[in-house]
Amino acid sequence: MKRRALFVFILLFWTFACYAQVEKGDSEIRFLGYLNRVSGDEYSSTSGSVQISYGYFITPKLQIGAGPQLTFSDGLDDGMDVQFSASVFFNYSISVGSKTVPYITGQWYQSDFSPPENGEFTDNSFITFGFGVRNFFTEYAALNTAIFYGKSLNSDMDGGLLMIMSGISIIF
Repeated sequence: MKRRALFVFILLFWTFACYAQVEKGDSEIRFLGYLNRVSGDEYSSTSGSVQISYGYFITPKLQIGAGPQLTFSDGLDDGMDVQFSASVFFNYSISVGSKTVPYITGQWYQSDFSPPENGEFTDNSFITFGFGVRNFFTEYAALNTAIFYGKSLNSDMDGGLLMIMSGISIIF
């Protein structure tokens, strides 16, 4: 029992003592996702999304990248709908070399690659900005959470897009 407790203590101490080791030329793979539920009197929907993206650090603070995203949803019809989307993004880290690395992010997000009937490709495009935090639990792995708010490039669309994603980042 004492060995297990010692092992857990050492593992936690080691985990809490890890600091980000991001350098110019490093790469990152992110596995992010979200789940939401919308309910109303006449409509309810559940959707979830999985994103795998690749980023490249131009400097220790500036990263550019892209990635596909799959969204699974049910709604008005009886079946499951799968939608392919993607984004191109940048991240600017506010600090480097620490356990918690906050960043500012921006992206072009294409929510669907099929234009609506009598519509344009850009009707499903959004420009988003936000912030995120990487909380490193080893030198090269972190919990990553980001929140985005965006506006559609469709001039007829009111409101905006709010997205909160969370997952794992691996730096290599």
